[in-house]
Amino acid sequence: MPDPILAMRSVAGTHGGLKPPPSGRTIVDVRGHSALRAIPVVLTIGLLAGVARAGSVERTGPGTGPLGGSRAVIVSHSALLHTAQVFATDGAGQIVAGLDELGQARLAWGNLGQLLGAMGSDERKIVRLNVVVTDVAAGVAMRRVLLEALSPSERPSVTLVEGALPLDGSRVALDVVALGAEASAGQPAPDSTTLAWLPGLRAASRIEAGPRVYISGRAADGTPADAAADVLRQIDRTLQFLLLDRQSVIQLKCFLRPVSAAGEVHERIAEHFLGEPPPVVFVEWKNRQPIEIEAIAQAASLPDRPTVQYITPPWDRASPIFARVVRIDHPASIYLSTVNGRTPNRGDLQVREMFDDLSVLLSEVGSDFRHLAKATYYVADERSSVALNEVRPEHYEADRPPAASKASVRGTGVPGMQLAVDMIAVPSK
Repeated sequence: MPDPILAMRSVAGTHGGLKPPPSGRTIVDVRGHSALRAIPVVLTIGLLAGVARAGSVERTGPGTGPLGGSRAVIVSHSALLHTAQVFATDGAGQIVAGLDELGQARLAWGNLGQLLGAMGSDERKIVRLNVVVTDVAAGVAMRRVLLEALSPSERPSVTLVEGALPLDGSRVALDVVALGAEASAGQPAPDSTTLAWLPGLRAASRIEAGPRVYISGRAADGTPADAAADVLRQIDRTLQFLLLDRQSVIQLKCFLRPVSAAGEVHERIAEHFLGEPPPVVFVEWKNRQPIEIEAIAQAASLPDRPTVQYITPPWDRASPIFARVVRIDHPASIYLSTVNGRTPNRGDLQVREMFDDLSVLLSEVGSDFRHLAKATYYVADERSSVALNEVRPEHYEADRPPAASKASVRGTGVPGMQLAVDMIAVPSK
């Protein structure tokens, strides 16, 4: 197998000799059986050298971001938890009937807190909150819950998008990135029936502080399930090129049409991962192909490697507007909240305004366009989609655009806004 490092488009300096702590992932296993009350916590330990350092969190613009969240959150030297989606489900894993959007938002938030508690974390340690709502009213309800639950100094960065949800009757879906506690095999596990909206669902996984990989979305044709199987093979090929395996995958995000096919898609994912899938998030999209899947994976520590590497596998064509893979070996991650632009109902103007606002925000948090790792673009009309392709080359250097997915969606959850963009960056120094 060729050394993937030789094929990388590599830039930036090394991270000053930081050695990450041991890698691995801890997974809360939610099997979806009502009789199951105890859920095993599985810890896989890698062999990366080094000593863990105390984690830190810095929040920029607390209380002024989307839904009252922070505009950005910087987390350093910390293991992180990535969850699957959590809904307003009851003890049977079903949406509680009769709840309005505020009731659902409160129950989903409570279920999320239960999950995080089982992993040794809590709501105050969330660094990125991803919210999918069925309409603007549900987004307003989620804002109220967030304002009630957390003080401004505790609020995460927030991603907000609008669309149908995979669980019938649901109005809001939440998934998060949160600080992880020290791994402990003795951690309690949540009641599976509160979270088990899909059989075999894995509710959360843990990525250790250290190198990580963002794999851009891959798409395929066919039925949603068959297309998913095709995409998973594509991701496997990329992992092999990076000298990684399936067990390194921390989370998958599926952009899906129709989103009601989530169950059959997850079955294929579970089969592909031999019954041990990572957490999966589903977002409805309206693109031509039925599915696109992106991945986050833990990477091995490699000596004397650049902080940020923009990688094109040899069978792929390099693009000036997105990288096929971005590998990060930096102790800090910067989670930027959704940026929408400013001029209502003008997606083309919103794109340019978004990049202007993003430039200011990146400067505030000590980064820039040359240190973006991952971008997710949600577009609700053709004008904003076309403008994104035109404007991105004006801001990205051709050999270092972020890994990305661009999804055509029903809405952004913000009236008049046809564009929603969230990103992950690293400090420029």
